[in-house]
Amino acid sequence: MPRSRHARGFGRSAAILLCASALPACVHQVERGPTDSITLPAQWTTPTDAAETSGDPRWWMRFQQAGLNALVADALVRNRQLQAALARLDQSTAILRQQTAALYPSLELSGRASRGKNVIFIGDQRVQTINNQYSLSASAAYEVDLWGRVRHGRTAARLDAQAAALDATAAAHSIAAQVTETWLSLIETEARLTLTQSQAELNTRYLELTRLRFEYGSGSIVGIRQQEQQVAGVQSQAPLLTAQAGVLRNQLAVLAGHPPGKLQITIPGSLPQLPPPPAAGLPADLLLHRPDVMAAYRRVLSADHRVGIAVADRLPGLRLTADGGYQSQSTESLFDDLVWSVAAGIVGPIFDAGRRAAEMRRSDAVLREALAQYEQSLLEAMAEVENALLQERAQRRHVDALERRVAASRSLLEASRDRYQNGLSDYLPVLTALTALQADEQSYLTAKRQLLSYRVQLHRALGGDWSVVDTGDGESR
Repeated sequence: MPRSRHARGFGRSAAILLCASALPACVHQVERGPTDSITLPAQWTTPTDAAETSGDPRWWMRFQQAGLNALVADALVRNRQLQAALARLDQSTAILRQQTAALYPSLELSGRASRGKNVIFIGDQRVQTINNQYSLSASAAYEVDLWGRVRHGRTAARLDAQAAALDATAAAHSIAAQVTETWLSLIETEARLTLTQSQAELNTRYLELTRLRFEYGSGSIVGIRQQEQQVAGVQSQAPLLTAQAGVLRNQLAVLAGHPPGKLQITIPGSLPQLPPPPAAGLPADLLLHRPDVMAAYRRVLSADHRVGIAVADRLPGLRLTADGGYQSQSTESLFDDLVWSVAAGIVGPIFDAGRRAAEMRRSDAVLREALAQYEQSLLEAMAEVENALLQERAQRRHVDALERRVAASRSLLEASRDRYQNGLSDYLPVLTALTALQADEQSYLTAKRQLLSYRVQLHRALGGDWSVVDTGDGESR
């Protein structure tokens, strides 16, 4: 008999140890680093110039344009796309608070008062009674989070809220870049319009020169007609540039949250100088500075925790309940007797026709989708930085070459004009040189603006350390 008791005791101990050892296997662990599934290069392929290592993280201020700063500030407050992103953040924050509440017991209080009439018959006698009933009770319930299902749900909601905050920050970065690029395009367009008007005046003076020489018998009607054609061609560009400037002003108004045509925009007469280049850092820095990449990574972690929810949902659950209260037929004796009960219940799935297994497969597929999207966003972010560095480097050389070409075209025009005025050539070389110079001047303006746009794209690709919301825990708003 003693050996039998020892055997039963050993069996119980073994069962307890077996359950304890199996417990960690039943709990889903989330241990996923941002570079576990993708290898980042040690440095950028394109060489970077000496960079500015400090300064305001709001990069658009480096252009030192008060009008641009005011426009971006207005857009970051009034832009409707950003407001929609902030509303989505509020939704995620509310869901997080709902999930957080599941960690705590729920308590409900109820009270009831009723009055009723009953009629009964005792033999041939009809008896009527009036009954009053009063009750006051409270109930509490709590789900013991044995397998981490509730904790996984709260963590997933917190990560979703962080991702929504980062989405709002990414939207703000995009809006700041759109405003800056549109503002630069407006300056270029207005400058090209001014240049076109001065070119038209210059062409008109050359037309007067050809007519004067024709009157003195040293020119030809062909030269006059060619110059008239040149004047008309340049003048035809002005209406298009005026319309383009109006379109850009409307775009800026909408970006800043105003109706088209309802925002007064003052711009400088020339494009700003290119600021010192920002520090490009290393590819791994994108994991800390690109809000869209950081948001995608948090969605991977959130999806991983939801796999944990699906795992825990297949295991038994423990629920504790407690009820207590008072009941009486009169208010005077309502609190005379307390009635209460406590209970613990275990519920576990036995047969669900594969529903929970299907949810496991779905959650795993969602995780794989989020992981692929994160990897794609990281690859695209690296490509955007590489492209911006490459394009800005090439555009700088292009602008320098165009500047030399404009100077050469201006010298050629002066030489051709002198030969024409001295009767050493006809008007065609002058017309050719004039056309080339004016085209080069327009191209030079566009190239300078494009260089500035590539700088904006580089800032956008690198991300930054400024945000319109707190991206720490998603609960700050």
